[in-house]
Amino acid sequence: MVERIKKIRNFMEESRLDLFLVTKPENIRYLSAFSAGSDARLVISSDGQYIFTDSRYIEQAKRECPDWELMQEHVGRLDSLAGICDKYNRLAVESHCLSYDLFQQYATRLKSELVPLANTIERQRAVKDELELDLLTTSARIGDSVFNQICLEIQEGLSERYIANRITYLLKEKGSTRESFDTIAVSGENAALPHGQPGNRLLRRGDMLTLDFGGFYQGYAGDMTRTVVIGEASPKLRDMYLEVLEAQELGVSLVKAGVSCREIDMQVRECLRKYGLDVYFQHGTGHGVGLEIHEIPRLSPLSDDVLEEGMVVTVEPGVYIPGWGGIRIEDTVIVKKGGCEIITRSDKGLLII
Repeated sequence: MVERIKKIRNFMEESRLDLFLVTKPENIRYLSAFSAGSDARLVISSDGQYIFTDSRYIEQAKRECPDWELMQEHVGRLDSLAGICDKYNRLAVESHCLSYDLFQQYATRLKSELVPLANTIERQRAVKDELELDLLTTSARIGDSVFNQICLEIQEGLSERYIANRITYLLKEKGSTRESFDTIAVSGENAALPHGQPGNRLLRRGDMLTLDFGGFYQGYAGDMTRTVVIGEASPKLRDMYLEVLEAQELGVSLVKAGVSCREIDMQVRECLRKYGLDVYFQHGTGHGVGLEIHEIPRLSPLSDDVLEEGMVVTVEPGVYIPGWGGIRIEDTVIVKKGGCEIITRSDKGLLII
């Protein structure tokens, strides 16, 4: 935490900022370890650091943030906050996660000049330290364990909703505090929906079943996708699975420090284009993972990001064909100097259950 605050203060000095007001929960946790950030605010100056929260969280803040000066104030009030901020001239605020109304309240009530900044802390968060990498690896291990277990239970006649609920239960049973996102378990023609919601459809022989899930472990998200087949795979499904797998493995092989995220996405799409599948690839190749399930950097056609050592990203090409179904394969990887470390280790071969 000390090193993280030091980097923020260096940025403030370079940008001629007197204070930094942090309101995004994930950024609050990153800088202070306070895990109830939705009911808190942080203020950082060159020589002080304050956490504002209400009476429900004071004892929790004392335990989690012993090096911070605690200020008891509800997030809807500004009296104590103004008492600190009004002593300074230039106050940075996280404009990308402030509502217009709240920004106007700050502008009206606080005497400091508000300096809107977007993704400043998020860009610092993009490169993980060793503790963060360990926590993300543990999240991935939990996901692998859940996948191994659910594959023993999947059978014809079960509903998508049952499978999704079972995955959610297993994530918590094996150590996750909650889901990283709503679990996706979609089969047959429903697998053509990249973010389809599990429903009452029952698994049938010959179905593809796409499972996209993950859980938070000590604040850090897990994310993986595997597509399995129920009973038997048609020749079309077998061929297409191998083609998507080729693109996914190519993407993983390209991940290393110094590589353009746009270039990785472009080459993955080019691989799918060989088989006429690029038109069915409807999203970016991957994204960063950390305290949030979607973080900087983005592996997409619109990205200007360049990979750095210590970043953690997903590689997840997929194809989605209306009326037929879809296939997605996703790994989470740690960016290294000469390549990457895959931390989602479940088998990616065509699995027929």
